[in-house]
Amino acid sequence: MRLKDKIALMSGVGPRMGRSTAYLFAQEGAKSVIVARREDHLQETVMTIRSKNGDAFGAVGDVAKKEDAKRVVQETLDQLGRIDILYSGGGGFYEPGREFSDVDDAFWEKAIDNNLNGLFNLTKAVTPIMKSQGGGTILVISASFSVRQNGNPAYATAKSGLIGFAQSLSKELYPDNIRVNVVAPGLIRGTEPQMPVIPGPDSLNRVGLVQDIAYASAYLVSDEASWVNGQVLAVDGGVDVNARSLENV
Repeated sequence: MRLKDKIALMSGVGPRMGRSTAYLFAQEGAKSVIVARREDHLQETVMTIRSKNGDAFGAVGDVAKKEDAKRVVQETLDQLGRIDILYSGGGGFYEPGREFSDVDDAFWEKAIDNNLNGLFNLTKAVTPIMKSQGGGTILVISASFSVRQNGNPAYATAKSGLIGFAQSLSKELYPDNIRVNVVAPGLIRGTEPQMPVIPGPDSLNRVGLVQDIAYASAYLVSDEASWVNGQVLAVDGGVDVNARSLENV
């Protein structure tokens, strides 16, 4: 069990990618506090983990709000005594075709809030704890080819901002034995927009599965990746590297 007795604070655990990752973390022995804005999403994840003899607790909160982020971090510390892993999977706002002229202030601010501000607030609250206990690991979920999104500036800005934040943080925190890495998913089944999706050879002829992201995440937060820091792992079947030579990306 790669994560035996590790304490994981997991934010942005929705019904698809995040939930699959939470299940795998529990299977690998982690004790997790699951944070979500919706009680129903939260309880379904927690109860499923417990039904499989895993350890999980729930905390309702919106980590884009500083006080909520501080509260769930403190609740985790009070309940479990330490935080070894911070998983930040919040985000959303993937709307292909929403060009700059169609982006209003509310949409822009929500995209930044849900992605960047949530990560900032959690990291601000968690890093002093990790420093005091001798280390930890932070995993950020961004997106593959995030900088080259067509007609989607709010999403592209938020997701590429996550990468910049994480890599800058990895440089600052490594003396404290805190690793910071990023998983950048491609198109994942169940999360794709409402449009036809035809996988091609540049993505190994299939759409990604939530398990693909879970396996990559479990590796990066485990001791197996103890010498991996400041990296962006694209889990997209190769779309990112192939897209660099395509004119339409």
